[in-house]
Amino acid sequence: APLAASLGLCVPMMSGRGLGHTGGTLDKLESIPGFRTELSMEEIRKQLSEIGVVIISPIPAICPVDKKLYALRDVTATTSSLPLIVASIMSKKIAEGSDVLLL
Repeated sequence: APLAASLGLCVPMMSGRGLGHTGGTLDKLESIPGFRTELSMEEIRKQLSEIGVVIISPIPAICPVDKKLYALRDVTATTSSLPLIVASIMSKKIAEGSDVLLL
């Protein structure tokens, strides 16, 4: 993402919390003192405008049911279900308006 942003591309990134023992991307980033991923829409737009990249946790304004789906996957022991993982990733990418998805 930083490389793409350095080339002038706008790179909004939405990531999830850890399900299970490994911890997710956001959990790891938020272990850095002062690092915040729960940003307002205004903060998201400002950061994208200023530096071209932002990584956020799903917020209700963008993904209203994401936290509920994560909680459901956690209690139903379906955290490793590939179709649910892919659906979670794709729903975030669609919600953030991505035109391209690079895996």
